[in-house]
Amino acid sequence: METYGIWIIVGVIGLIIDLLSGTLFMLWVAGGCFVAAIVSALLPEVAWAPWAAFVVATSVLLYLGRPLARRFQQQRITPSNVDAVIGREGIVLETIDPIQNTGRVRIGSDEWRARADDQIQSGERVCVLGVEGATVIVTGWEPRTV
Repeated sequence: METYGIWIIVGVIGLIIDLLSGTLFMLWVAGGCFVAAIVSALLPEVAWAPWAAFVVATSVLLYLGRPLARRFQQQRITPSNVDAVIGREGIVLETIDPIQNTGRVRIGSDEWRARADDQIQSGERVCVLGVEGATVIVTGWEPRTV
């Protein structure tokens, strides 16, 4: 079998691996194999030429193509469950007292046990800073000025 045929077979195997993995890494390696196959067909008497073409082509394709591939692979992560509560506004149902370790807030339609650094009276608005277990960490609500 001719050398260019081996490069083509390796390139096709690289494409199949890339399709199965979905990483878009082997795509650049397969592209380098195809460039090496072309060089091998054009220069069959120079044994090192396909290898040099493979290394250069794979490096260039990887350098130029990887940012493009990352843009297509990025998934938008939408906060779910507990993470969706962070940053939201709530209303204090039971006074939040850090000394007595009491406090409850309503966030949307859910009630949460609440903690804060300062005492916050019932009926005041709060902003959720974080979640620890079934307890939300809150601070007093400050209106934004635009």
